[in-house]
Amino acid sequence: MKIVKQFLRALLFLIIMGCNRQNIVITVEFPEQSEVNTLIYSVPISGTSYFGFSDTLKRSETGKFELKMKITQSSSIIFWSEVSPRNRVTLLVEPGNNYQVSIGGEESVQITGANEKGQMLYATLPNPPFIEMELRNWLRDTTVSINFVHHQINELKQADLSKFKELLNNKEITKSFFDLVQKDRNCYYASLEARYLLVKTFEPVRRGVKIDDELLENLKKIYDQYSPNDKRLLFSPFWSEYATNYVENYTQFIQEDFNVQKIQDLAQSGAIYTYFSNEAKKYLSGKALELYQARHIHFTCIQPRSSFEKGLISLFEQFEKDYPRSEYAKYLKPHIDKIIEHHQIIEQPFDQAILFMENYENINTLAEAIRPLQGKKIYIDVWATWCGPCIDEFAHNEAFKKLLTENDIQQLYISIDRDDDDQKWKNAIKQYHLTGIHIRTNNEFHSNLAKIFSVENPHLAIPWYIMIDENGKIIEERAKRPSQLVAGEKLW
Repeated sequence: MKIVKQFLRALLFLIIMGCNRQNIVITVEFPEQSEVNTLIYSVPISGTSYFGFSDTLKRSETGKFELKMKITQSSSIIFWSEVSPRNRVTLLVEPGNNYQVSIGGEESVQITGANEKGQMLYATLPNPPFIEMELRNWLRDTTVSINFVHHQINELKQADLSKFKELLNNKEITKSFFDLVQKDRNCYYASLEARYLLVKTFEPVRRGVKIDDELLENLKKIYDQYSPNDKRLLFSPFWSEYATNYVENYTQFIQEDFNVQKIQDLAQSGAIYTYFSNEAKKYLSGKALELYQARHIHFTCIQPRSSFEKGLISLFEQFEKDYPRSEYAKYLKPHIDKIIEHHQIIEQPFDQAILFMENYENINTLAEAIRPLQGKKIYIDVWATWCGPCIDEFAHNEAFKKLLTENDIQQLYISIDRDDDDQKWKNAIKQYHLTGIHIRTNNEFHSNLAKIFSVENPHLAIPWYIMIDENGKIIEERAKRPSQLVAGEKLW
């Protein structure tokens, strides 16, 4: 009898959940001449929002993108394209509603459908990928006080909300939509002010100065008022960064034994990711903790400096034990599979076509580096393991190697990685199968390259490509990228 009752309760729960799930339809349209054929959107898993958990839409025969899904609660969904990833559109959606988005030739946006005036107003609000982008003016101006910034942020928030209150009073948006906006703005402005205070806190800490108690007290007020554990904030696209700053900065500063060296040592040893995962368990709980852990693993996986950290495999395995039915897991697993594959690859010996220039540690100039190759045309790739755009170009290796062979051009890779990253450099060479000749710069060689890159203000910006002729002369100081050359552009 007990088993029958449990079964009936479970069946009733499924029926209720099924009734609560309602379709939403979102149609997105670009100009006819647009190059956008694929649209990326953040998946509102259990109402939460994080850009890393995303799927794609393909343009239909009608030239539009159409997203149909069932949701159980109000959510925010971010849309962007690979053609222009910084131009993002965020919708605050509710179950049972339809929305149409039209993005014009100059990235102007028109939104129709449920609460359309509210959606259009929301689209005009700041929507930075990272909250610190909105702090630049305040951080540059060293004369402004903490109280001044606090009042300015509060005024901006009230100005935003007053516009939505006017729409609500005019019955142009629903009360539920207004409440959604209010919670989102609470999260956004709490995140904005908290990040400002954290930057101001960290500046003296790096110089060995004691943390200002007033800064910590102001931070405490923010986190007490808008707790990262408040599940009502989880739908906001700004929650993930807000919670991350809370766990990885604020909670560290308030610890009696906090010191910068401890964090730096953990980072250097590769143990920092597990450390923060364990720290989160002290301060977050429930859905907030699950989303933090998932975001923490994902965000670490996509950073060039940490993308192949072996410790992430253990973190993911623990995540699966803690949350065996988590919907986030499927967005993490492909990254973890790549890490597993990477460690299998680096255990193998170097390919015979991968060569290290003899005594490269003692090479101090570009002239010395190319001397052994004189008589050959050389394509030089200046890169580093932490450089995302450098790594992206390796996707074109197969076609590019064929192009170089056809034109009898030798490839020379020059890495500007530090001595501490020597093994990471060699692992990356194996991972991306970088056949050719390799050098890792010492300090003097790095300075020499910086002077070549910019005589007046010596510095380096990578990826950087150089073409050398048979006589050892630079014939193109800013050569085209592999992706451009395989697409059909001329070598020089």
